[in-house]
Amino acid sequence: MKNYVWALILGIGVALSGYFIYCGIEKIANKDRHVTVKGLSEREVMADKVTWSLSYNVAGNALEFLYESLEPKQDKLIKFLKSNGVKEDEIFLDVPSAEDRSSWYNWNEKKDVMARFVVTGRLTIVSSDVEKIMTLRMKQLDLLKQGVLLDNSYCSYEYTGLNDLKPEMVEEATKNARIVAQKFAEDAGAKLGSICTARQGQFEIESDEVMPHKRKVRVVTTIEYYLK
Repeated sequence: MKNYVWALILGIGVALSGYFIYCGIEKIANKDRHVTVKGLSEREVMADKVTWSLSYNVAGNALEFLYESLEPKQDKLIKFLKSNGVKEDEIFLDVPSAEDRSSWYNWNEKKDVMARFVVTGRLTIVSSDVEKIMTLRMKQLDLLKQGVLLDNSYCSYEYTGLNDLKPEMVEEATKNARIVAQKFAEDAGAKLGSICTARQGQFEIESDEVMPHKRKVRVVTTIEYYLK
């Protein structure tokens, strides 16, 4: 009886050893069975910050009077902005600059028709209300009617809400990658296993040349799955 028990224990031990060896061999055999896929997530967003830079100038031959001539234009411009909804803390004034054209190489040829000095004032608007500024830019004709000619005017747009988008977009990209991997596994007659490795690509923000206030945000994840 005792010999029977020992034989039974020995037999169970051999069977278990064989099973674990089989599992180990199968794992080694299947370790290279995997698929690498990419998942994409894209969003079209509107810029949430705009910087509008404006410059205006006066020209003349008496420099001491030009700064005084510049101030009324500045006042009209600020009044125009505020009357159209631009807030005080969104307006930033820069120090005026002056240019002496007599330093030009061909000044002597043009001094009879061109003022010697040009004083330029600069003003910048920084706002999170992008639509308001875009609408206001279309009203610059009203400034011309008041005698304020903008020498230079340009806008730059930014999107600052990327951190709010990241979790949702990474989740979507990961799901899309799994869909592709699942399809591949089915076509290969295999089952999709767990994730082997995963790499999140960098977030890219692309500008729209036609509509500069628009942005396209995209991210691509690269995920490697085991196949069973």
